Formats: sequence, structure tokens, C-alpha cells
Amino acid sequence: MPRCAVCGQDNRTEARFCYNCATPLTLTRPTDDDHQWLVANLTRDALSQSMPTTRTLSSVVSSAEEERMEQPASRLFAGRYELREGRGVPLMVIDTQPWRRCWACGAETNQPDDGFCNDCGAALTQREYQGVLTAREATVGAALINRISDPDLISLLPTLTQVEDGGAILTLLHDSGRGSIALPVDEIAALTIGMRLAKLLAHLHGLGLALGALTPADLESAPGTVRLRAVPNLRALATTEYDTAIREDLYALAELLEQLTATPRTTRRLSEEEAAQTTTTNEAGLPAVLRQIRVGDLDQAEAVALRFAAILADRTSPLPLRQMVGACSDTGVVRDHNEDSYLTVQLGLDNNGQRHAWGLYIVSDGMGGHAAGEVASGLAVRAAAELLMAEYLTHAIQPNMAYDEPAVKAIVQRAVLRANEAVVAESRNQGNDMGATFTLALVVGDRVVVGNVGDSRAYLYRDAKLRRISKDHSLVQRLVDLGQLSPDEVYTHPQRNAVLRSLGDRAELLVDTFSERLHPGDALLLCSDGQWEMTRDPTMEQLIAQAADAQTACHALVAAANQAGGEDNITVVLVQFA
Repeated sequence: MPRCAVCGQDNRTEARFCYNCATPLTLTRPTDDDHQWLVANLTRDALSQSMPTTRTLSSVVSSAEEERMEQPASRLFAGRYELREGRGVPLMVIDTQPWRRCWACGAETNQPDDGFCNDCGAALTQREYQGVLTAREATVGAALINRISDPDLISLLPTLTQVEDGGAILTLLHDSGRGSIALPVDEIAALTIGMRLAKLLAHLHGLGLALGALTPADLESAPGTVRLRAVPNLRALATTEYDTAIREDLYALAELLEQLTATPRTTRRLSEEEAAQTTTTNEAGLPAVLRQIRVGDLDQAEAVALRFAAILADRTSPLPLRQMVGACSDTGVVRDHNEDSYLTVQLGLDNNGQRHAWGLYIVSDGMGGHAAGEVASGLAVRAAAELLMAEYLTHAIQPNMAYDEPAVKAIVQRAVLRANEAVVAESRNQGNDMGATFTLALVVGDRVVVGNVGDSRAYLYRDAKLRRISKDHSLVQRLVDLGQLSPDEVYTHPQRNAVLRSLGDRAELLVDTFSERLHPGDALLLCSDGQWEMTRDPTMEQLIAQAADAQTACHALVAAANQAGGEDNITVVLVQFA
């Protein structure tokens, strides 16, 4: 790919101007030695009328340059555009008067002797375009784009200029210089592309047009979106082929999205019950829609666009559930000081009748003894909270911020790693073995992402039952996984407090992340091992169900843990959703 000597940006192989700064891109030229050889042979030809001997140029000449050297037959269209014929369709077109309309910004105020655009500074040198020459009533190709008037759909289509000369129309496709989109794309990007293309198909079908097959190479990146680089198969439909062409367009869209996401093709006809379940569960996503297109359950572009839009809204627009929070921490019966720390942060925003809700909840169990464990847990909580508030929550409250689960998981992981860095640094400064377990929950509306290291736990309480979200990084949990220990034996095993992963243990740390969809009536429970070891899950379920509110439940849980022996510090955070 040619690299611009001015701004350093890489451009497409065939580009003649830098897409970023419009500087002409230098092509490889023959060397001085080649010129001397040509002069010597041409002089000898003039004297002896003999042909020069064959010689291979020492420089590398690109295939594009060789084509320009051949100088195929050409003519001017509308007194301005040179058409390079004999090269097939589309034609190569040269604008011999580029000053009339700037290729970069569209300005039409430049003068014939201007070398650069007065508005944007782009070089006004002759430019090559791909062009299609058709009759005025064209039935195929990019010339049909002028039938579309919707601005949103036009922004998805190739940028073009149309010039008429006599009964013919020359359609010039503008080259942005941008490359094809990087593959594979994530689900959110694919849903956005699919929704926009399905809307385009619905509009085209209403005009009696078909888009035809596309490949990923026909899509290019654009600021905040994508657009079509070419529409080689756009055509007008005969009445007899209308239904068939619509189905073929939808099949082509499904195939394109499979290629964009590297989704394996599966075709399975769903029963009415399965179809209803697919549209209401979290598994209702892009693969489900592609299957429905292939089996004919979705046979209209407008319906496909609505399905994509509904899934996209479900993925990116969390419902604003109300959060009722309780929290409590206690030294316990046996220990002489409390090494646990917790944090609760709630954010609510109501703007123009639209509500949004966020929550940040952390429980950390410090290790290392007096002046070490409580320092470690406090450092960890503060470090993670500072990062999340600075790098996520302050941005999340901005208007029209879409929820992006992969991004939220990544920021939660970074927050836990930042907490680990803080504990590792302080441990080295003090020369001790301080550490901490760590459980964090970041709530965005009806979504929660949990990050976990160690054996502090996160539970989801639903329908009066607790389900553990996190997984303990402990010796006893490893023995359970290996089948050498039953889940009930975890509570009495002599090594039940041995953790295999914790903050402060090492600079490189693996962080588990989990995501859940929350429902009204659910509760989120975070607690240290001093809580769940003393009060097993059935007891905690009963106490939560009996409590009048979240704070009352937390006090009841801590009291029950102390009554059961209080062998460790006890910390619990309970968030109820409505």
C-alpha cells in the first residue's frame, strides 16, 4: 500500500492521492540509467533506421503505470471527461477540469489556474474515477442511485456525480481512499449494518429496484458508520421477477452478514413455540434472524429491518431499573479488627422524561494481618472506583451513549487490574504480603457485569432463590471441580480459606468477568467469605425473603453470620431492583 510522504497514512494500492491530506502519491519512475539507455537507442534509430535492442528497465514499473503507458483510445464527454475505452465496465474516467468541483469537499468556487482548493486545500490535479456510461433511462448500475431521495439511505450509497451529454449519462463514483472494513465485525456492528441495508432494500423494492449480491469488499469504513463503495448489481426489476428478486436480495444480505461476522451457516425451521421463545430470550440475536431469512420466515426487507432494530435496541438500550441498596460490615466474633471494605455508588439521570440508572458495588476482603489487610482492601476499592468513575461513568451519562457489553466487560477487567496494581505497589513499599479478594458489580440499567478475583462472591437472587454468578478461586473450589470434594464439604474443609488467586499476589493477574440481565424483583448480593461460610445459601435466601428492605436484610445476614460463629470479618451488599 502506498504511504503518503507528507502525513504518513497508508492508502489503497491503486490510489493516486492521499485520502487523509490529498497529497499526490509518487509513483515509481524509470531511473537516470534507463533514460540514458533510451536516449542512446533513440539516437541510434534516427541514424541507422534500425530497431533498438531489447532491454528490461531496471526499475519496477507497476501494472497501473504500464496501463497508462499504453494510452488507450479516449474521447471527452461533455467537453471535460476523458473516457478510457477498451477497458470494460466500469470505464476509467479522467476529469480534465478538476478545478470546477473539488473532489474532496465539493467546492465549486475555484478558478482554472488554482492548484489547490481554496476551501479545503486538496490538490486540484487531474483525477481518475470509475465511471459507468448509460442511456438516460438506465436499468442497471450506479446510475439508478439518483432515484433515491432519502438522505439517510443516500449516506449509505456510493458518492457519485452524474453528467449528461446528449442522450447519455456518465456516472462517476468518487473514491474516498478508505479501505474495506476490518473483519470480522462484532454483533453490534453487524446488526447496525444489517438494519441499514435492510432499510435500503425495503426502499429499493418499493421503487422496483433490486440491490443484488454484495461482498465485504463492497463496504468501506466511514466516520461512525459504513457505506457502500460500489453497487455493481443494482438493477430495475421486471414485474415477473419481483418476488424472486426480493428473496434473492434477502438471501444475499444474510450471506453478507455471515461473511462479516464469520458466522457459520445453519438452517433450521423453528416451531411456533421455538420462534416465540427466540424473539424473547437473550439468545435472540443475529444468527436467529439469519436462520429465519433462510427458511423464509422473514421474507420482507422491512420486517428484517424491524427485527434488527429491535435486537439492536435490546443490546444497546438497557431498561432503567430502580435500585434499593443495603450494606453492612462487621468485625465478627473471632477477629480483633475488620480487614474488609465495601463501596456503593448509585447514579440516576432523568432528562426529558428519559430515566437512566447506574450502580457500582464492590466488596473486598483484605489479607495480611493488622495494618495490611485493611490497607489492601481499601486501596483496591479506591483504585477500581476511581478508574470506573473517570473512564466509564462520566462518559456513560452523556446523551445517546449506547450500551456496549464487550466494552463494559473490558473496563471492569481494567478496573480490577488497576486495583491489583495498587495493592502490588503498596505491598512492595511496605515489604509485606498484603492482599485482597475482590468482587465488583457494575450495573447499567437492567444489565450487570461482575468482575471477580478470589473467594468473595456475587449472587443473583431471583424468584426467592440464590444463584452464584462468580466462581471462587480457592483450593476447595478446585477440589469440587475435580470431583474430589462435594459442594457441602467446602464449608468444613480445613483448607477452605486457601485462595489460589488474589489481588497483590503477582503483577500479572487473570480476572473473571460475567454478565447478567436483571429483572424487576431481582436482587444482587455481594459478600465476603465471612458471610457465605457462616450462613449457607438456603439461610441467606430465607433472610432476604423475610426482610422488609435491603438494609434490613443486610443487618439480618450479618447477625446470622455472627450467631453461627462469626469466624471471619463479615461484609454484605444487597441491591434490590424494581
